[in-house]
Amino acid sequence: MKIRFKIALQFSLIAAFILLAFSVTIYLRADYVRHRNYVDRLKKRAVTTARLLVYVKEFTPKMLKLLDRNSLSRLNDEQVFIFNHSDSLTFSNINKIPSNINIALLDKIKKKKEIRFQENGREYVGLVFEGKFETFIVVASAIDSIGIKDLKSLSETLLIGFLAGIFVVIIAGIFFASESLKPIQSINQQVKKISAQHLRERVNEGNGKDEIAELAMNFNRMLERLNLAFEQQRSFVSQASHELRTPLAAIKSEIQLAQDGTQSIEEYKSVLATLLIDTDRLIALSNGLLQLARSMENENVDNFIPLHIEESIFLANSELKMAKPDYKTEVHFDRVPIDENSTVVSGNEILLKNLFLNLIDNACKYSIDQSAEIRIGFDQKFVIVKISDSGIGIPEASLEKIFSPFYRADNAIQANGFGIGLSVTQSILKLHHGTIDVQSAVNKGSVFSVKIPRIYS
Repeated sequence: MKIRFKIALQFSLIAAFILLAFSVTIYLRADYVRHRNYVDRLKKRAVTTARLLVYVKEFTPKMLKLLDRNSLSRLNDEQVFIFNHSDSLTFSNINKIPSNINIALLDKIKKKKEIRFQENGREYVGLVFEGKFETFIVVASAIDSIGIKDLKSLSETLLIGFLAGIFVVIIAGIFFASESLKPIQSINQQVKKISAQHLRERVNEGNGKDEIAELAMNFNRMLERLNLAFEQQRSFVSQASHELRTPLAAIKSEIQLAQDGTQSIEEYKSVLATLLIDTDRLIALSNGLLQLARSMENENVDNFIPLHIEESIFLANSELKMAKPDYKTEVHFDRVPIDENSTVVSGNEILLKNLFLNLIDNACKYSIDQSAEIRIGFDQKFVIVKISDSGIGIPEASLEKIFSPFYRADNAIQANGFGIGLSVTQSILKLHHGTIDVQSAVNKGSVFSVKIPRIYS
């Protein structure tokens, strides 16, 4: 079912409930007023008859019966019975007393002084009438045929009004729901035209004030993120292909040269050495690409555990020195830990080790003396690690781009590497809800400041 029909249905159900409650209330109120007024009239007729019988001596029961039969105020099928204090019938305007007019009823009237009830479509009133010398019990009944007929007519009118009202509400509900949802239909039509090749298209945001405009704005923001992701993907594939092509082309060239068969043993050894270098470069690039892909895709934090940040730094430092013994590093604490929890973060041990491995490797690689300084500190909320070098520095224009995959500053082109490490670092930090800040000056060096939330603050 479409939303506009759902809205119209819900609106109609609410309106139907209100109309039904209104109609039932009117009907019940009308029935109550009809019953009250009719019984009041019946009581007046009973009292009038009793007064004429008791106080007017000229009226005999026979004359009273004749007068009652010809009275203009007589009610439909009116029956009046008057009993004396010993429950003997003194007056009746009909010949036969109904079976429900019995001693039990008279005793009840004596006890309560006045009762009103309805039975078999007849309205009854019973009361005690005090005469000059004697107490009488008066019971009167009649059928309110006119009132019941009017009530039936009212119920038919209310039913017709209810059905007509529901019909109008349904039509109006569908109309207003359709009008309200027109902007969404417009957005839907615009979205259908947006494909992977047209992610720069945007939907109309309308007045920019209501919920539908907010939906359109959020959709446009999502399109911007998708467009950025697609552009990054295209850039990644293009740059990765370019980086992979270079060592592969070199390997192919060396193999073609070796196929000549005219080279000396020394020349073959040189070709093999070159192939080994290109193969190592290709492996390093593949590992870097794999590491980058894993860091971007690994969003599962279920395997995060409490870790001392310095343990990850020492692991990275140890692994780096085994691979590159010429690199020199120094690790210092800016503050003496208050307790064993001062530098504890929630994280993945391997990812954090790779994070610091990339940063320390870069610092040593670009440093003049291949050295780096690592300083560990903390504040109320974060563990702070600063990795500094005295290398070539980063131009100011490149500072915002160094975390993009494969980007390398102009003054770093000659150094070994592919421009992947910092992108991996930033992805890992995002997983750990951390941040990284860079301060750098050309030919003076750089300081990378990493902040990761503490578990125990």
